[in-house]
Amino acid sequence: GGRVTGVETTRGAIAAGKVGVAVAGHTTQLCQMVGLEVPIESHVLQAFVSEPIKPILDTVITSGATHGYISQSDKGELVMGGDLDFYNSYAQRGSIYMVEHVAAGLLSLFPAFSRLRLMRTWGGVMDMSLDGSPIICKTPVGGFYVNGGWCYGGFKATPGSGWVFAHTIANDAPHPLNQHFTLERFSDGTTIDEKGAGPYAKAH
Repeated sequence: GGRVTGVETTRGAIAAGKVGVAVAGHTTQLCQMVGLEVPIESHVLQAFVSEPIKPILDTVITSGATHGYISQSDKGELVMGGDLDFYNSYAQRGSIYMVEHVAAGLLSLFPAFSRLRLMRTWGGVMDMSLDGSPIICKTPVGGFYVNGGWCYGGFKATPGSGWVFAHTIANDAPHPLNQHFTLERFSDGTTIDEKGAGPYAKAH
């Protein structure tokens, strides 16, 4: 009847008057279970590490020009990453093309690293909203709330987003800090342009 009454799990049903979804790259899958389409795409974001070397970097270095970042772990490995694999996927592995792309960008900054071997690579599923800003709101489905579409920044904003999401669920109304992060902004043309990138998926 247009309202959630609980969650069905592999260990049985859990009755609930309200359900909040905060599942990162799988937001669309859970929303589809209640018949809700959300303007989010799931993409793989890769990271990889080199063989360990003596200390050389004591900070995280990011480059907007090459879309990459690099830092050094306590074990001496160089930790690197960059752009998304630009196709929809729920796989937690990425393409060799993106490894080469990120490595080439970082080598333009640090040519001396060209002799290092990569030891391992992995990928995580990112939920990319179409304007680059999160969705933290109640939904048209009664008792169903969404916190997703965080793109690259969710882990940095977890404490604050958890606070306003809890407020939204408890009060069935947004906190002043998340009142504009609604689903409706995509249908009424009030997308959020915090980065100056515009409401285009290719701008991520």
